[in-house]
Amino acid sequence: MKLKTTMLLAGLGFATAMPSYAGSEIESLINMLHENGTVTDDQYQRLMAELKQNQTQAAEDKAEVEDKLAEATKPSDVEVTTNGGLKVKSRDGKFETKLGGRLQLDASTYGGEPDMGDGTDIRRARLNLQGKLYHDWGFRLQYDFVDEGSRGIKDAYLSYNGFEQMALKVGHFRDPFSLQTQTSTNDIMFMERALPAAFDAGRHIGMMASTNHKHWTLAAGLFGDTVGSGDSTGTEDEGWGASSRVTWTPVNKQSQILHLGLGLNYRETGGSNSARFRQQPETHIAGVNIVDTGTIAAVNDFLKVGAEIATVQGPFSAQAEYITTSVQRDADRDLDFDGWYAQASYFLTGESRQYKDGKFARVTPKSIVGEGGIGAWELALRFSTLDLSDADIDGGEADSVTVGMNWYPTPTLRFTANYVDVLDVDGGANDGDEPSVLQLRSQWAF
Repeated sequence: MKLKTTMLLAGLGFATAMPSYAGSEIESLINMLHENGTVTDDQYQRLMAELKQNQTQAAEDKAEVEDKLAEATKPSDVEVTTNGGLKVKSRDGKFETKLGGRLQLDASTYGGEPDMGDGTDIRRARLNLQGKLYHDWGFRLQYDFVDEGSRGIKDAYLSYNGFEQMALKVGHFRDPFSLQTQTSTNDIMFMERALPAAFDAGRHIGMMASTNHKHWTLAAGLFGDTVGSGDSTGTEDEGWGASSRVTWTPVNKQSQILHLGLGLNYRETGGSNSARFRQQPETHIAGVNIVDTGTIAAVNDFLKVGAEIATVQGPFSAQAEYITTSVQRDADRDLDFDGWYAQASYFLTGESRQYKDGKFARVTPKSIVGEGGIGAWELALRFSTLDLSDADIDGGEADSVTVGMNWYPTPTLRFTANYVDVLDVDGGANDGDEPSVLQLRSQWAF
């Protein structure tokens, strides 16, 4: 009997040491053996103590395993995505950084007069770093490795978005003026902007306040000169300017837009005391200006006024702008130049041109090449005119028609073909010329 009891106790001790036996079943067995006298009081106390100790150790081991598993499988403090650029974002939303850019490769052939050499070019090769800090602070730095203008720097600014209805920006960026120049070159309808881009306000160092709402936007700023354009001797004052743009979108629905806009841009010429307006025939490779005022001397300042209208109706979209520029001179008569364009497009595959914050945005194809789709296909047509002749300035007047086709195989790729026919150049150095351009572009924007 003593041997059986000893063996039974040994078995119970082994069972209590095994986590798989720890629980109410083994405890019930010990109680039963104690009640029928098989296990003495001392043995019962020892077995129950060992059982409790083993149960506690098993619970601690389980908790340790669970903690290690949770530590090994917990999500990272940051999210990294590569869908259209490299984006790193903290999970609390405080910090975000995105690396993006664009590469545009052009090829063109020219006909008619003036003589312009056929060729190829890298139109833009830009990298930009942008993001936010502590929710409300933003930044952007963009550098163009092809265009030496502005020493390669395009955008370089800080922004503050902590106000409920207003954002502030300081640095080097575009003056708020003109629908076609506020829309990124990644997303404009044609390879180049229309002839009135001769009145582009450009980028300058300054500060701007803006507010964006569903049905209206407003932006206004004060600006100095552009990067790298100051007087190298340091003896002349830089020019300065003020610019503002207001838009009203009474209809702002998905695939249905009606946009109206008005822009004002004023520049005081500073120590240069001069101005110049010129334009190529909606191409870039040849570098030939078909209309050009040349350098206008004794200019105090000039004022640009622009009116905009645009609409999107499903796959159809259209926009038009008229811009006039008044140039004030010291002694000679003041000058007035102007230009306008109208353009329209239609998506054969049913997409709609996207619109956000008073300008057009990236086109997203309904089906993607590489995933069984054919991408987005768009046909486009434009007429534009520019007059740079007034009083003693004979810069010339030009009219042109452009036909285009865009193919968007993915949200980041675009292939474009444009045919530009300059109907006539009236006045200026290229009086009577009628050049034509056939040009192609491959674009990767991420």
